[in-house]
Amino acid sequence: MGKIKIMLVGYGSQGTRIAEAVSAQPDIQLVGIGLKEPDIFAHMAFRKGFRIYAMSKEDVHKFEEAKIVVQGLLSDILSEVDVAVDATPAGIGRKNKEDFYSKQNVKSIFQAGEAFEVADIKAFLSSVNYDDAKKADSVRIPSPFAVSLVRTLRPLDLKFGIKHVACTLIRPGSEPMRGHYGPVDTIIPDRPYVAQNILREEMQQMFPKDIIFTSLAVPSILLAVEVVVIDLEQEASEEKVTDLLSRIPRTILVRSSIGLHSTDAVFEYMRRVVRPFADIYELCTWREHVEVTNCRLKLVQAFDPHCVQTPEIIDAIRALTGKVKKAESLNRTDKALKILSPGMYPA
Repeated sequence: MGKIKIMLVGYGSQGTRIAEAVSAQPDIQLVGIGLKEPDIFAHMAFRKGFRIYAMSKEDVHKFEEAKIVVQGLLSDILSEVDVAVDATPAGIGRKNKEDFYSKQNVKSIFQAGEAFEVADIKAFLSSVNYDDAKKADSVRIPSPFAVSLVRTLRPLDLKFGIKHVACTLIRPGSEPMRGHYGPVDTIIPDRPYVAQNILREEMQQMFPKDIIFTSLAVPSILLAVEVVVIDLEQEASEEKVTDLLSRIPRTILVRSSIGLHSTDAVFEYMRRVVRPFADIYELCTWREHVEVTNCRLKLVQAFDPHCVQTPEIIDAIRALTGKVKKAESLNRTDKALKILSPGMYPA
């Protein structure tokens, strides 16, 4: 069986990470990257050796002036690919679907910034609707907050039952290379029913339970933190919850007592020990903050809001082509990305 051929459209915060993850897969080939502007990210893509395709004839001249070699136009190469992964800024993916993907019958993957209507499957998660995606032409990857929450909440619901969830999201106010956009020396409560409204809709697609959200933007560019208070239907214990959490795929327990007491400590550990480019795909739950009182459970978990959803994108590629079964795809993805096995860290 030949490799699955992918065209990545967009190479910003998401695209850089997607390109790395796709390139690590032995059964997937990144044919090229579709770009519109010769910005710093375009220069990075070119320096890394990726084949660049312009979005239009008018864009080619701009790349030539910037001394970036263009292989051709996106419209010319799309007929040779199996799936287009769109990582453009919010709202542009929908236009790209109309202008390129639909016209050439290319299956497509969109990010959380796009409206739900852009895709057949509005919130794709490998553990939820992988098999459904085999019959779809397009999927939308949900926000990293939704991905991280569902990873934990679904297994807890299956084991103990969940009646209600209250979640406080503490999110980085900016990201690498865009630090000047973020808050400085302040904490900003996000406006209710703006970003949170999208998250509620995503959760309804994947986990239709009663959930209340609060979201705060803080001066950070590293990991996000979720404080989750869960009302369970059955009584639980810290031991039972910890045992369950230590067996959830793409999720690990980290110990403050051994030094992983903060987001920067988790980030540095993963960068030095697991993968040097420091993309963290695992959801990290602090063991010391697992607290249970009768039927009420509290968790504190950290994740990388730039790439916790990246493994889902890789699985979505295989699902759309219908060539690989769910369990095999998850295994291939985790192995290629060196995702840690569930358990306690440091061991």
